[in-house]
Amino acid sequence: MRVASSPSATVLSGSVGALLDVVDAAAPAAGGPRTLVLLGMPGIGKSTTLDALVKAVGERGVGVHRIAADEISRRQPFGLVSGLLGLEPVYPPRSDTADRVLDAVESLCVEGPLTLCADDVHHADADSLALLGRIASATRVLPLTLLIACRPLPVRDALTALLARPDVRVVEVVGLDEAGLAELVRARFAAPPGDELRSFLDSTHGNPFHADVLLDDLERRGRLAVVDGVVTVSGTTEDAPASVQAGARAHLALLDLAARDLLQVLAVWGRPATVEQLAAVTGANPVSLLGPVQAVVSSRVARWTDDEMLTFRHDVYRDVVYADLAPPLRRILHAACATQLHASGGMSTQILGHAGGAADRTEPRSALKVAATELAYAPAQAADLLADAAELAGNGPDADAIAVARAGALAAAGEIGAAESVARERLLLTRDAATRDELTRLRLHAIVSAADTADAIATIDERLAGVHDRAQREALIHLRRWVVVLGGREAIGISPVTGHGNGRRGASGAAALVPSVMDLFLTARCEEALALATEAVDAREAAGSSPWADGATAPIWPPWIALFARGPEAARVLSVAARREAQERGRGWLLPYHLFVAATIDHLSGRWDDAVAELDAGLEAATATGTGWLARPTGALLQIRTCRNELDVAERDLSRWKLRGLPEQFGLPQVGLAEILLGEAHGRASEAAEQARRSWSTTLDGGRLLWALLAGPDVARVALGAGDDELLNRVAADTARVPVGQVTALAPAADLVKAMARRDPDRAMAAATAFRNRGNFVGELAGWEEAAVAAAARGDQDVARTCAVRCRELASVLGAVGVERRIIARLRAHSVRLGVSGARRRPATGWQSLTPTELQVADLVGQGMTSRQIATRLFISPRTVQTHISHSLRKLDLTSRVELATTVARRQA
Repeated sequence: MRVASSPSATVLSGSVGALLDVVDAAAPAAGGPRTLVLLGMPGIGKSTTLDALVKAVGERGVGVHRIAADEISRRQPFGLVSGLLGLEPVYPPRSDTADRVLDAVESLCVEGPLTLCADDVHHADADSLALLGRIASATRVLPLTLLIACRPLPVRDALTALLARPDVRVVEVVGLDEAGLAELVRARFAAPPGDELRSFLDSTHGNPFHADVLLDDLERRGRLAVVDGVVTVSGTTEDAPASVQAGARAHLALLDLAARDLLQVLAVWGRPATVEQLAAVTGANPVSLLGPVQAVVSSRVARWTDDEMLTFRHDVYRDVVYADLAPPLRRILHAACATQLHASGGMSTQILGHAGGAADRTEPRSALKVAATELAYAPAQAADLLADAAELAGNGPDADAIAVARAGALAAAGEIGAAESVARERLLLTRDAATRDELTRLRLHAIVSAADTADAIATIDERLAGVHDRAQREALIHLRRWVVVLGGREAIGISPVTGHGNGRRGASGAAALVPSVMDLFLTARCEEALALATEAVDAREAAGSSPWADGATAPIWPPWIALFARGPEAARVLSVAARREAQERGRGWLLPYHLFVAATIDHLSGRWDDAVAELDAGLEAATATGTGWLARPTGALLQIRTCRNELDVAERDLSRWKLRGLPEQFGLPQVGLAEILLGEAHGRASEAAEQARRSWSTTLDGGRLLWALLAGPDVARVALGAGDDELLNRVAADTARVPVGQVTALAPAADLVKAMARRDPDRAMAAATAFRNRGNFVGELAGWEEAAVAAAARGDQDVARTCAVRCRELASVLGAVGVERRIIARLRAHSVRLGVSGARRRPATGWQSLTPTELQVADLVGQGMTSRQIATRLFISPRTVQTHISHSLRKLDLTSRVELATTVARRQA
C-alpha cells in the first residue's frame, strides 16, 4: 500500500511494506522525519505491525532496542527510556538522569545505525515522554530512527506535543481490509473463509484482535468447519460479539472461577508477574495456582514472557478484566498489591499507585512527601502522582496542599500552561488564604511566563480587591509593578501603583527589588542595576524559594545586565555559572532564557554563528516550556539574518512573529528595530525612517534611555539614508543625554551617533576603537562603517578606504554580507569605489565553511565525547552542541554525528 507523503498517513494493520517505505523516507540520506508513530485503537494491530517492522529493520543489519510500556510503567520515573536503552533504573531519580539517557543514545549510535522502538507509549511515565521528544530531536544528528506505537486515548499532553512536531511522522493503523481478513483465516485454518464467515468477520470492522477472538469463540463452540476447501460457519451473526471488548468478555466467560480470579489479580498488579508474586498478593501457595495458570495460558488469554513472567496476551483482556471487577474487590486487590510491593521493597510511586486504587486516605499525604523528596528530580512524574492524589483527595483537607504541590511540579517541569490550569481550578474552590496566595503566585508565574501581561494585571487587580493583609498586598503590588515593567506597559519613572521608580526601593525582599532593577537598567544605570539584581538573587536564595518561583528574581538577570555594564567576558562567566546552577537545581523552565542570554553575549562579542546556534536551541526549548518572552531572541536572530543578507528568511520569520502577537519585552522594540533594518536592506529608505521615527519617539519618551545606546547608531544610519535630518538630530540629542558612566559596553555609541550627526570621521574612528576595546564587535563594525562614510563625505578617500577595509574585514569574519554590500553602496554615492575585498570569505560548504566553534565541536565528536561532555568543555548547553553538529552535517553533506566522527578521525590520521 502506498503511504502518503504528508506528515500523517494511514496504513492497514500489518502493512509492513508500506511502513518500510516510511522508514526508508526517514533514512538520513532521504532527509525525511526520522520519528515514526503508529497510532491506533485497541486491538487494531499496532503491536503486531510494529513487531513485523522491527524484524524487517533488524534483517537489514540495523541495531534494534524494543520495549513495551504497561499499566504500572507510568509509576516508574524514566522507566521506559531506561529500559529501552538497557540502563539500570535508578530510584529515586538523579538530577542528571535525562543527560545520562541522552549520553546512552549517543554511545549506542557509535556502534552503528540504531532503531529505538517503544510500544504502548500511552502507558509511559511522564518524564520518559518528555525525553522521547529530546530523543526525537537527536535523530537529526544521529544514525537513529525512533518508532513508537500508542493509542489516541488516554490523552497525554507530552505525547500530544510529540505527535504535533513537524519532524515526527504519524501513521494511523486501521483495520484489515477484506483480503487481510481472508488471509488471517487462511493462516489459521489453511483455507479461505466462505461467504457466511466473511459476513461474521464484517462485524469486526477489520480489527485483527477482534477477528481472532471471534474465530476463537466460533471454534470453541464447534461452529467452524472446512468444507470443500473453504471455512464455513453455522448459525447466524446475531450472537457474534459486537465489539473487541464483547469478544474478550465472551472468551473470558468460558474460563473457570479460579482462572478468572487469577486474571483479576494480574490485571490489578498491572504488569507481568511471576507466579510467586501473584500468590503473595493473595496469600496463596504458589503451587495452588498451577492449574489456573495453565488454564489462562492454554486458553490464549495470557502468555509467558521471555523472562518467564505471566502477562496478558493482549491488553484488551486486561482492560476488560479490570473494568468488570467490582469496585470493592478492586480496592481490596490494590491494597494487597501495595502491601506486597512495600514488603518486597517496591518503588514508592508504584506503592502509592496501588494505595490510591485502594482508596487509602493516607495516600495523598504520602504522595505529597514522595513528590517533594524522592521525585525532586522527576517533576513530571511528581505532577502525575499528585494528579492521582488530587482525584482521591477530592475537596478534602489535603486538596489545597496537593494543588499547590502539583502546580509547582508542573511549573518546574516546564509545563507552564498545565500549571496555570491546576492553579486556576483550585482557586475556584479553596477558601484558605495561604493557599489562595500561593496558587495565585503560581498562576501568575504561568501567565507571566506566557507573556500574557493583560491577564496577569487583571488577575492581580482582582486579587488586590479582596486582600487586606499588608504583606500580601505589598507582594502583589510589587509583582504588578514587575509585570508592568516586563511588558513595557508604562513609562519608566514614578509608578502610579507603588509610588516608586527610577531605582528607588519600595520594600525589602527579592520581588520588591527587581522592578527597581529594571528601572535602573532601562535608564542606563547598569552598574547600580547589576548590584541590585545580585542582591535580589541572593534574597531569593535566602528565602528558599521554590524552583518555579524565580520569576522576577531569576538568576538570568545579573549576566544579562553585566553584558552592558561590564562587557561580554564578565557576562559570560556569570552566564555559565547561572546555567549550571539551573540544571543542578531542576529549574528546567529557565533553560530558554539562559540560552537567550548566552546568545546575546555571543552576538555582541562577534560570535554570530554561536549566537545563532544558541538562539535556535533556545527557541526550540521555549516551544516546549510555553515561554512567551521571545522578542529579544527573535529580534537578535532577525538582525543577524539581515546583516548576513538572508532577507527572504528574515521576512518569513518576521511574518510568523507578527502572527503570534507577543509583546516586546521591557518596551524595547527589538523586533521593531529588526523590521526597520530589514526595510532599509530592501531599499525602502523613507518607509524605514518613518517607522524608526515612531518607534524611537515611543521608546525614548517612555524613559527607556538605554535604547538610545542600543539602537542609536542603527536609527541614525537609517535617518542618514533617508535624508531625514530631523530624525537624525533627535537621535543625536537623545543619545547625548544618556548617562554613559555605568554602561561600559555601550558607552561609545553616544560618540558614534554624535560623529554621524556631524559627519566626523575622527570621532567615529575613536568610537570604533573604543567599542573594540570593550569587546563590542557589533559597535566596532558600525563605527568603521560610519567613519568610512563620513570621511568619504568630506572628500578624504584614503581615510574612507582605510576605514572601509577594516569594516569589511570584520564583516567578513561575522559573515555580514549585507553590511559589506551596504558600505560599498554608501561609499559609491560619494564617488569612492572599493576594490575586491582582501578578506577571504568563508565558503558555504566543506571544512572551510565550519565556524571555529563548529570545528571545536567536530574535533570533540571525533574524540568520542558525548554532547553533554562537549557542552561542559565549551561552556555551552547540550542542545546548542546538537545545533552546531546539525549545522556541520549540512555543510559537510554528512548524515550523522557518527559519520562526522569518522570523517574527523580520517582527516587527523
